[in-house]
Amino acid sequence: MQGSPGSPLDSRLAARMQANIRKFYLFQFLLNFQLWWPIWVIYLTEERGLTLGQVTLIDVPFWLSIIALQIPAAAIADRWGRKPTLIVSACALSAAVTLFGLATSFELILVSYLIWGIGFSFLMGTESAFLYDSLKALGREDDYPRIYGRAWGMFTVAALAGTLLGAPVAAATNLSLPIILSGGIAALAVLVALTFTEPTPEARTGHRLSYRQVIADSIDIVRRRPAVRYAVLYFGLISIGSIAPIFFFQPFLREHDIGLGAVGLWQTPARIAGIIGAVAAYRIVTTLGERQTFYLMPAILLASYAMLALWDSVYAQIAFPFMALVVFLSQPAITDYLNRRVPSEHRATVISLTNLIRAAVLIPSAPLLGLLAERVSLATAFWAGGALIAVLSLPLLALWSPILRRESQPPPAPEATAPAQAD
Repeated sequence: MQGSPGSPLDSRLAARMQANIRKFYLFQFLLNFQLWWPIWVIYLTEERGLTLGQVTLIDVPFWLSIIALQIPAAAIADRWGRKPTLIVSACALSAAVTLFGLATSFELILVSYLIWGIGFSFLMGTESAFLYDSLKALGREDDYPRIYGRAWGMFTVAALAGTLLGAPVAAATNLSLPIILSGGIAALAVLVALTFTEPTPEARTGHRLSYRQVIADSIDIVRRRPAVRYAVLYFGLISIGSIAPIFFFQPFLREHDIGLGAVGLWQTPARIAGIIGAVAAYRIVTTLGERQTFYLMPAILLASYAMLALWDSVYAQIAFPFMALVVFLSQPAITDYLNRRVPSEHRATVISLTNLIRAAVLIPSAPLLGLLAERVSLATAFWAGGALIAVLSLPLLALWSPILRRESQPPPAPEATAPAQAD
């Protein structure tokens, strides 16, 4: 910030950056207070007639649009600003959800997914960069994991509220109405984004990097820095753990005769676990250390998939909260790891690569597991999910482990200088 410390300009900018943090919490809440959370798979299968395999397959265009747009969208945020990018994101997400609830044909559902992918591409990477740069302007970038964890906690609090309310609303009315109402709630996030203050605009204008140069330099950072590269790939690995809670939790409950009005209540423990994972991310990583945390997360996912595959009981749903905890813990933990290794002018673009790699992983794996669930059984899909975690985590952690071990070691103490001897 310009000006001497304590000047009126400094005070005004500091107040705006501080307000960014509070508004960011509200922005996250409104985008994620969605009444479709507990019923969207049921909506597609029971209202629109899709099979479970089709539900996972229709996500492919969504993730393909993210692969096509993620890096350009993040480069736009790095080149032209976080605020306008977040406004576009919220507009697209609101439109997508509304269309999804109104769609009466497969083609319209597909269009809604494509718009959803656009909104998601403009959001992911940009939102964490917006928060980090706002904190950096205040000299508080070390607080990022704690503050971002709270923001993801707000995400899960909103999702929990939507989960508890959405199923009873659907049971009392129909499966479409909660989705349409959710589009209107997401539109309120656009109004919040309009009040954001753009953080550190001087960083972008000072570097004057072209749009193409932002992309090229960001990819070069990933290529030259193994720690950044392995962290991005690791995010894709953890994404496999999200397949079961996202696609299979609702069919799992229906398979075990849980009524429509109660499915939200049964999903509540997973939402609470997500809140814990997000809000406590800073404490968990600080207590265990980054290396141990990154080792532990795939182990928990593997054990959870194994439990779901082995135990044919509705009470096996205890595995879903553990999976949610890991997935929500991973977001603040990995983005903090990357933020500390990437300069501001490339931050949104590099972090957006986590979303791109997630898309690249989910495009083949989610339809594969969905096809297994449809043609064989949910248990077979759970076995396959665990196998993917095991097969992919071993070589990745073997490559990343020496770097994590070296980074976890304290810096060597400076050598003591011997006192000068008198002549």
